[in-house]
Amino acid sequence: MPPRIRGTLSSKGLSRGGAAAAAAGGTGVFFFCPSCAATWRRSSSRRTLATQRPDDSFSSFSSSSRRRRKENNNHHLTSTVLHRRPASVLATAAAVSAANRNNNHVPARFRELYEALEEVREAVPDKISLSRFQLAKRGLESEEPVIRVAVLGLNDVSTTRRLVRLLLADPLSEREPWEDLLESYGTDWSPGLLIRYGEQSGMIRNNLLPTVSVPSALLKKGNIEILVSSLGAGTEPAGARVTEETFLVPTITIRTSHTGRHSVVRYPVHRTIVCGTGVDSLLAYSRLVSRANLQRGERSVHGAIELKIEEKQQKADSKVTFVDTRKADEALAKFRESVQNASDYERGWTTSGVQPLVDWLSTTQHKEGLDPDLEALIQSLLDAAEEGVRAKEAQRLREQEAASIPDEVREQLDRTVTVWAERAHTELRNSLEEGFASKRWRGLAWWKLFWRVDDVGMITSEILEKRYLCQAEKEVIWTAGQIKQAGLLDERADSEDEAADNAESEKQEEPAPMQEEQPWPMQVATSRSQLSNTTVPSLQALSQGLVLFSLSTTALTSALSGLLYASSSTSMYEACTVAAVGLIYSLRRQQKKWETARTFWEKEVRETGRQALKETEHVLRTLIREGGRRQAEELPETRARATIERARKALEAAKRG
Repeated sequence: MPPRIRGTLSSKGLSRGGAAAAAAGGTGVFFFCPSCAATWRRSSSRRTLATQRPDDSFSSFSSSSRRRRKENNNHHLTSTVLHRRPASVLATAAAVSAANRNNNHVPARFRELYEALEEVREAVPDKISLSRFQLAKRGLESEEPVIRVAVLGLNDVSTTRRLVRLLLADPLSEREPWEDLLESYGTDWSPGLLIRYGEQSGMIRNNLLPTVSVPSALLKKGNIEILVSSLGAGTEPAGARVTEETFLVPTITIRTSHTGRHSVVRYPVHRTIVCGTGVDSLLAYSRLVSRANLQRGERSVHGAIELKIEEKQQKADSKVTFVDTRKADEALAKFRESVQNASDYERGWTTSGVQPLVDWLSTTQHKEGLDPDLEALIQSLLDAAEEGVRAKEAQRLREQEAASIPDEVREQLDRTVTVWAERAHTELRNSLEEGFASKRWRGLAWWKLFWRVDDVGMITSEILEKRYLCQAEKEVIWTAGQIKQAGLLDERADSEDEAADNAESEKQEEPAPMQEEQPWPMQVATSRSQLSNTTVPSLQALSQGLVLFSLSTTALTSALSGLLYASSSTSMYEACTVAAVGLIYSLRRQQKKWETARTFWEKEVRETGRQALKETEHVLRTLIREGGRRQAEELPETRARATIERARKALEAAKRG
């Protein structure tokens, strides 16, 4: 509940038994947790209860109710005291709570849902109300869960007392003692009063909260407990935060010591009736409901306003009931006087507006499957968990957007790469055409190889060094610098995490030589180096081989011609024919192979340059598009969503029984 949402709190009418629930000093905070009774008993054992004297207004009730309260103590109201304790004490409390949880008997049809809820709490621990979570688990531990209903007064004690008495009163019996107690109990309901079913009416001694046993058919049939307290919404600050828990987790302030210190108790419920008087209370209730944004919890909150209006017909789906408690009280008194006043009773009771509230409470009854109120509670918990997951996802998205590079910067860099690519391809075409049309390259004609064969390697290397994408390589360094300046080349956290995960496995492997990371794309330089190391030596070797073949072939055929001329009567003309054939064959072969090799090398240089530019452009665009972004990974929110979805499926299965 938001701060100062309650009215002025008093300790009148509060049993002094509540003093044993707090430590020696300070203001404590409580919430009722059925699974942590042992933890509270550890804390409360420091103070003795022997010196506590019960209030005189409670002494008229029988001691049998007190014995019955002791026997059912484990089933009824318990609490956990949330003081600042050492870590060891908290660990002990957690261990005790875990042991109690494991020992709880859960019906087989609810066991899957029970475990799924525990997984949801572990997945989203900060978005689930612990008190409501414990209430849901307690409901799943029984085939017939106790339904808690809170009747909260809007700064009006008398109307709340009267309405609760009318809801529980039996018109067929005389006025019972608990009715007198209910109307005379204190003047301020901030301490609260718990009402549960009992065969005999009486006060059940409770160290935390006064409890009354009432033999009401409504409580018995619906297995209902009613908490009567105040909401105090008349003086709340305008900026106070009102949520679903404002209505469904009311807070109770109890006195914890004789010095006046108080502790706040959180008491989760399944349903709430907000009771008020007059137009001011109606407006206050409307403001609270609108600010709370109840959504699924809307069906669990109902308004009962003491307001006299002409038309008393209530709509079936109305969330507010207008009641006249005085008229209902008069009708009840007349019927108790004599059954002959049944018609007056029926007329007065019907027009008082109390019966719709009785019908609303009676809807808690169920025959099979999951109790509707327990289902609504679990749905509310799952919705709160899912809302928390969505909030975390939105926060993570905002953080990623804040840390990422703006799209405008990426678009500008992408246009820069486009301009660079166009200029680089133009340079590749024009520069190589100039290089291959140069005098030095044309000087390597096939017939000039005989005296220029040693210049092939030097000339081809010079073309690669001076004509092969020199300006494009300088510009890509500048472009890479712009990308680096924009933050697109920064190392990612996930890369560091991956390296850390693989560090241990790398220790078992042979250390590989470290490669220096280049600050810009090296495709152009790599392709130039590859051409210089592979194609230039091959072209040099080919030229040398062709010249050697031509010379050797010409020499052999010339020698053969001389032998033919000297050893026979062959004429000079016939002998020189053999030498001429060898010379022509070798020169023709040299011309054909060399021109083919030159043309192939020119095409290979152009294609290699084009491929290098294409790869460089692809690398730059990939850096611009993906740089500075986190790689996809399984986020905690994704796992939490899967857990919530499993819990919803388990809830549907439990509803079907």
